[in-house]
Amino acid sequence: MLEQVGITVLKNGATVVSTPEADAESVAVGVWVAAGGRHERASLSGASHFLEHMLFKGTPTRSALEISRAIEGRGGYLNAFTQEESTCYYARLPHEYLGQAVEVLADMYANALLKEEDLERERDVILEEIKMYHDLPQHLVQERLQASMFMGHALGQPLSGDERTLRAMGRETLLRYRARAYTPAATVFAFAGRLSHETCVACVERAYGATGGGRGLGFARVDAAVRQERIALVRREIGQVHAVVGFRAFGRHDDRRYAVRVLNGLLGENMSSRLFQSVRERRGLCYSIQSSYQLFEETGLFTVSGGFDSQRAEAALRLTAQELRRVADRKVGAAELRRTKEYLLGSFRLGLEGTGNQMMFLGESYLNYGRVIRPEETIAGICAVTAEDVQRVADDLFDPARLTVSLVVPTAQPQDEEAWLAALGAL
Repeated sequence: MLEQVGITVLKNGATVVSTPEADAESVAVGVWVAAGGRHERASLSGASHFLEHMLFKGTPTRSALEISRAIEGRGGYLNAFTQEESTCYYARLPHEYLGQAVEVLADMYANALLKEEDLERERDVILEEIKMYHDLPQHLVQERLQASMFMGHALGQPLSGDERTLRAMGRETLLRYRARAYTPAATVFAFAGRLSHETCVACVERAYGATGGGRGLGFARVDAAVRQERIALVRREIGQVHAVVGFRAFGRHDDRRYAVRVLNGLLGENMSSRLFQSVRERRGLCYSIQSSYQLFEETGLFTVSGGFDSQRAEAALRLTAQELRRVADRKVGAAELRRTKEYLLGSFRLGLEGTGNQMMFLGESYLNYGRVIRPEETIAGICAVTAEDVQRVADDLFDPARLTVSLVVPTAQPQDEEAWLAALGAL
């Protein structure tokens, strides 16, 4: 698992990080930038995602079709995604085309034209994307949770923006945003596959080494002044109650990050977890229920989400609250803790198989921590978690003062906000 990792910082401030896999047929290349939803002021909400779309539309030397053919025409795959704290453009293709992949990605990243006609067309595409997501209650309930958990803060804004901000966002605005955000100092080129680190560095130096710019974007931190609403309730013509019970958490540098990883595995990460067994298997109150967590720089969130039978949704939430309180009140047994750790360690090791996964691990690790977190460090951190650690972090997290619940319910659902909050009274 990542037996060798090479790291080089170029003269212009861009970082190259790579890991070789001699037997691989492929290479995966990712260009990561520290620019995402939380770097946007309110009037720029959606800019990172809009820019991500636009970078595929052509450069002075390549049309959109030529960009696609340069990767996909060689049997490869090309895509991108935007998150709260980063954006990534990536490709995976046969190893002999490493140089071409870097050239194409660097050209898109630094030189995309952002032509007016493409911008107008893509704006409409994104507006349709937003409508599609708002028609999906399982997406809408998550979006409303984050908006209510981080009131008035960039972390509460939808990554795609909204119609008002997107309509006001012109070419010059996006060009200025790219110039401030997409700087070498904020950029990491991550590689995995059949390669040498020296070759990766040479390719990036040739394709991107002459690019200059500032330090990148900053962001407003979340503190006690950022308000958190207790409940967000939306009514729609749907058949289920979609609910997310969320708790504002700590950031990624907190020593409890491994304990919360074990807590999540114990509660709701797979079909053996407590929530799945209790709420679905023994009571039949839902089809799906799961927990998850996100740790940002200085804050985070832990969530339990599910789609519940509308007639028994209160009972499902009541049982969910009881399970959360149980793990905070009583230490997990040795056998259950061991099984949870074995699951986490196995899924982590399997998740590092494949050049694409390895590249993602390298890029995200370096961008988030300023170093590559060695797999051995993560394994040791999980192994060191005790039953007392799990109980303490659960007791800290599942505090009613940290709670926000988001619901998308059928229009005729009789319960009001107070009734839903009362169902979570066990917390």
